[in-house]
Amino acid sequence: MRALPVHLIAIATLIASVALVALFIGPALPRGPLLVTVSATAVYVVAWLAMLGAGVLGRSSPHRRAANRAIGWGGNVVIITMFWLCMPYASEAVRLLAVTGVFATTAVQVLSAIEPPPATRRRPLMQLALPISTALYFLAHWERFSWVIAPYALAYAFNAMTLRGIVQRAVDRAHAARVTAEAALAQVAAERDAKTRFLASASHDLGQPLQAARLFFDQAMAATTTAQRAAAARNVTWAFDTTEQLLRQVLDHLRLEAGAVEPRIEVIAVGPLIARIAEVNEPAARLAGVSIAAMPSRIAALADVQLTERALGNLVSNAVRHAKARRILVGARRRDERVRLWVIDDGRGIAPADAQRLFQDYIQGADHGDEIRGGFGLGLGSARRMAELMGGEVGLDPKWTHGSAFWLELRAAEAKAG
Repeated sequence: MRALPVHLIAIATLIASVALVALFIGPALPRGPLLVTVSATAVYVVAWLAMLGAGVLGRSSPHRRAANRAIGWGGNVVIITMFWLCMPYASEAVRLLAVTGVFATTAVQVLSAIEPPPATRRRPLMQLALPISTALYFLAHWERFSWVIAPYALAYAFNAMTLRGIVQRAVDRAHAARVTAEAALAQVAAERDAKTRFLASASHDLGQPLQAARLFFDQAMAATTTAQRAAAARNVTWAFDTTEQLLRQVLDHLRLEAGAVEPRIEVIAVGPLIARIAEVNEPAARLAGVSIAAMPSRIAALADVQLTERALGNLVSNAVRHAKARRILVGARRRDERVRLWVIDDGRGIAPADAQRLFQDYIQGADHGDEIRGGFGLGLGSARRMAELMGGEVGLDPKWTHGSAFWLELRAAEAKAG
């Protein structure tokens, strides 16, 4: 509990002040001021003990801040009341001792107000009440040392508040550095965990097609007919193509991550590009029982041809492998100065929990248990990086409910492609 030591010091200060009044001022003090002083102190101590016993001053209490404020103001009121009622009857030495106690209490209040976060940058009246009241008292009861005590009280208050500002800034900087360090450590831990999953996925996914290639090769060697050998050879070719595609994904990602890719922006014809991507992905789609439809287009875009083919190809390949769709539509539409290339499927769609993180590196959607998972979670992340290199972006349309609709947005060219 951060405020507890401050309150203990305040209680000790009040008890010492009452003892000072009783021992040194009591014989000369009228009954009325003495009764008010003792009563106010007793009420304050009882209130503090009651709040402490009820747990209101505890760290987890929702009323902690209001209770601390009430306790602080209560202590100020008691000390100020005691000062104004009792000091006229005290000797010069006792007054100077009381002034020293007031300044010590002010220092405790000022330093205890520094507490991150959030930073308290205002100058609360509570921390100025005691010094100002002390200065006013000596101005109202002018004596030979009043001209020293009054300005000293104000100067002390100013210095204490200046010290508070210096310490507060140091605390703020330390807190900001700690928050930054914690965020950096969390990011490093997340990247480490993601790359650990990536390595586990790589060892599994690269092993699958290589193992299949070996089995198909054994079938080709044991085949007794030309048709059997041709079928086995096609399967071997498919397995090696799959391995090559996985390795290309990894290499593309590493080059993008290292910033080793420089885009060559030029005017490209979107229609022929879409047709090529549909043709390249058609064999894999046929094996998956999916039909790909490439919509003709005369739109032109400003982009890098190879990066656009890879980015859009990643979206199409992702739909073929994971969407569980029957049809995939690839098309383009121009809106103002932007061109959107769409990959729309009628599959099972994207879970809301996955939609927010699909374009991060090493991230794959939820495992549904009934599919052979493939890839390293790099396809969509690489597509995002490629799009950003060309001044574009990728995304998922949340309004599409009958499957999923991914898009790649690029800058539009001034002229239409012929």
